[in-house]
Amino acid sequence: MTQMPATRAEWAYEQLKEKILSNEISPGERLVVDQIARDLGISPMPVREAIRRLEAEGWVESKPYIGARVAPIRLEELEELYTIRLALEPILARTAVPKATPGVIEELEALLQQMDHAVESGDAGTFSRLNYTFHRTLYDLSPWRELNRIVTAVWEKSARSRWIFVQTPETMGESQKEHWGMLEALKTKDGARMEELMRRQKQRSFENFMAYLKRTLEVTQAETSAN
Repeated sequence: MTQMPATRAEWAYEQLKEKILSNEISPGERLVVDQIARDLGISPMPVREAIRRLEAEGWVESKPYIGARVAPIRLEELEELYTIRLALEPILARTAVPKATPGVIEELEALLQQMDHAVESGDAGTFSRLNYTFHRTLYDLSPWRELNRIVTAVWEKSARSRWIFVQTPETMGESQKEHWGMLEALKTKDGARMEELMRRQKQRSFENFMAYLKRTLEVTQAETSAN
């Protein structure tokens, strides 16, 4: 069961961060405290606290005479982060294979079954959340703790990419086939196969996400020029 946030500020933070990561609140969009407070059904104070926290983490930026807005997407930074992930995540996945117990394999299989249902129903939001849990559970098996720490830090900096399936839902099916292949690699203790599948998936996800971002930025720039 998901633990409820301890405070309204924590809850507001989680709500706003998810909206930013899923692109429900777009890069560059202003964050109007009173409006957000009304939408969330809370007072402005916890919203202000949440925005300050998001600003400290780099998801929001404040400009004089403009106020708080969602930080823009910087393609060069994301390309760098994804290149790091492409190099490191397949290694982390491979080192996880020897540590997979029957209990963890059963847990991952249950997750994949839920993800199958999400694919069938076209529920990209649920698929994205379960996909994150699947990878996090897999990576946490690795005894390479320092590598896991580095990957987790880079993950957080590129967190917008977790929602790639919301932006490109047609990619869910191919990704899910790879997930089932990863589970089979765990069952057979095939580290090389796990590494290959993870590298293939990360490369495809990177290309899809960057293509989506470039299309989005082109549309935004065209609309700005038209205005």
